Parts: sequence; C-alpha cells; structure tokens
Amino acid sequence: MLSWWNKLKGLQKTGLAFGTLLTSAAILVACGGGGDSGSSSSSTSGVSLVTSANGASNQNCAKNTQCISFIFSGVASMPATLSQLSTSWTDTSTNIISTSLIPYVDGSNSATYYDAAGSIFAMTTDPTYAINGFPAGARIFIGNGLPSTQMGTFPVQSGTAAYSYYAALPGGTNPATGQTYSSAAAIGISPYLLESRVPLNPVVSGSYPINSLIVGVTLTGAVWHIEKANDSSGNYYNPINALPLDQCFGHPYNQQYHLHGYSWKCFPNQGTTGQSPVFGFALDGFPITGPRAADGHEYTNDELDICHGTTSEITMPDGTTKTTYHYVLNKEYPYSVGCFRGKVNYAKALGPGLTNTGMKEGFIYPDAAQP
Repeated sequence: MLSWWNKLKGLQKTGLAFGTLLTSAAILVACGGGGDSGSSSSSTSGVSLVTSANGASNQNCAKNTQCISFIFSGVASMPATLSQLSTSWTDTSTNIISTSLIPYVDGSNSATYYDAAGSIFAMTTDPTYAINGFPAGARIFIGNGLPSTQMGTFPVQSGTAAYSYYAALPGGTNPATGQTYSSAAAIGISPYLLESRVPLNPVVSGSYPINSLIVGVTLTGAVWHIEKANDSSGNYYNPINALPLDQCFGHPYNQQYHLHGYSWKCFPNQGTTGQSPVFGFALDGFPITGPRAADGHEYTNDELDICHGTTSEITMPDGTTKTTYHYVLNKEYPYSVGCFRGKVNYAKALGPGLTNTGMKEGFIYPDAAQP
C-alpha cells in the first residue's frame, strides 16, 4: 500500500487537487490567528446562533440535541448532559450566541501556510466498491485534511484575544506523534491522511447515536466534528459556547483542523435564493446541505427531524437533482448532524488501518454496518 503522502501526491499528478483514542487533552483546542493576509468569505456581524440548553442530553436522540453512543461517551467520560458557560458572547437566559461578540482567533491563512502542498482533496464515486454491510457503491474522499477555505493561525499567539481561553486548557498528548503540548494554545495544524469511504446509495433505517469524533467530510477538504467540547473538570459544552473559534468556525485537535457549527458561512458558491447546495457528506453517506429550503427560507429545528435533517429534492455535487434525505447546517444547535439516519461502517468511513490515529483517534472499529 502506498504511504498516505504518496496517495496525496498521486492526486496532485492527476490534477484532482482542490487548491481528528481520545486522550486526556481537552477537545477544546482552538483555531489560530496571524499569518497570511486575507479574510473569510462572509461576515459574522449581527448573526445570532442558538446554543444548546443547559442540561441538554448527550445520550438521547431528540430535537435540539446531539446523541453520542454509550461506548464513545463512556471512553470519553462524557456526562449525561451538556453544561453551559456564561461567556461574553452567550446569553444564558435566552441560549443565544451573538457572533459579533466572539473574540475570534486571529488570522486568515490559506493551506500553504501550514504545508507547501496546500489543500489537496478529491471526491470520487465507485459503483463497484463494496463496503461491508451495504450494497455495492462508495463515495470516496482522499485528501490531506487542509481545507481550501482559510484558517486561523495555530498555535494560538500570545497577546491575542483568544489566547487566554486556550492557555488555560491542558494540551495533552497527540496519539499520532507522542508529542505533549504545554497547553491547548500550543497546538498547531498539520496535514494528515483524510481517507473516507461511505455508501454511495444510503438508506434511512433508524436514528443512531454517533460513535466517533468525526461526523462528516466537507467538499472543501476538511471534516466536521461532534458539537461537544470538554474542559479539564470533565464538563462538556457546545464548542461555540465555550471557546472562540476561527472565522470559519474551525480549530485543530491533535494538529488536525476540523469544523463546528456555523462553518457553512465559509463555503463557496452558496447563492442567495433557493435550495442551499451540498457542502459535504455525513459518515452514513447522506448529503449535508446549507440552511435554505427550496423556497429560500432558512430551516429551523422545528422543521427538521431528531437527527437534524429532512427529505427534499436537492442538487448533488455532480449537477444531478435527487430527492433524498439530507442533513441541514443551520443556526440552531446541534447545527449539523444530530444523529445518523443510516448505519455507518466506521472502519471504512474513518480511514485505513485498525486504529488510524489521523481519523479513528486510536479506536478499533469493526468492518461492519453499525447502529
């Protein structure tokens, strides 16, 4: 088997280049500032987000929650409910986050700031590839984990507005490299092998708790993580409530950049009317779209099911239209995937190898469809 770097170099040669076992480290590991010039693709001025309610369940699949499997939550020592912090940008009496008040991590860096190769990413489909537990057919993503959108500067720089939030958190040890960080502020961003295979023709079969950090892959070459973040005392929060992220609502965990919540504001080609485009795919194979319905209005959680999705006609990345279930990125917690509506083969969706620390984080997943 080719090394992961050789796989990525192969993508570059074919012209397909497009431009995270939980440790004791807190998942609250932020995105940085400084570096390249530039700006995010849209402003956060005046936008309000709805955060998770204090005491919302971490385990029950229901509207306005994100449910985590008992296996994953047990390993992560995740309590039964989420807590809420009274940060300067969060009104705990209304559960409203004012994005204009967030002290974002400074910087707007292209991927070349972190690696000379820049962002490498390709999505292909193989109608004959067999994923155990599903009919033949796979959607395949391969990249280096660095998105084509801009990122903050990491490590977080001393003296910036976001620094004190991260310097107060333990850095932990990266299972992929053995490196121990003095604090969360010391963690940077590095490329890694992003390799994911998900069902090409997923089927709605239930409402299944999430059993991994990663919930989906973006078409810009990064991943979405669960909307959970822990502190050194074992409390868990909505990441956007607890920490300032970068302007695209991303940050690194164990050097691996990933997105949260309001990330869709930085996706390109969103348009202004009609159905939002597909921005990526969840691990069960269903698309993840932006917030607008066919008539142009933004979906609210009341209009979505317990997994934060709906069924409608959408335009797929290849330009075809399809009536399908899809998750919706909107402004209300959990923002993206609340639970999986289809089964997941985590062994294939989270990269090669038994424990692949780039995506599986040291977990060993069976090569089978899982609830």
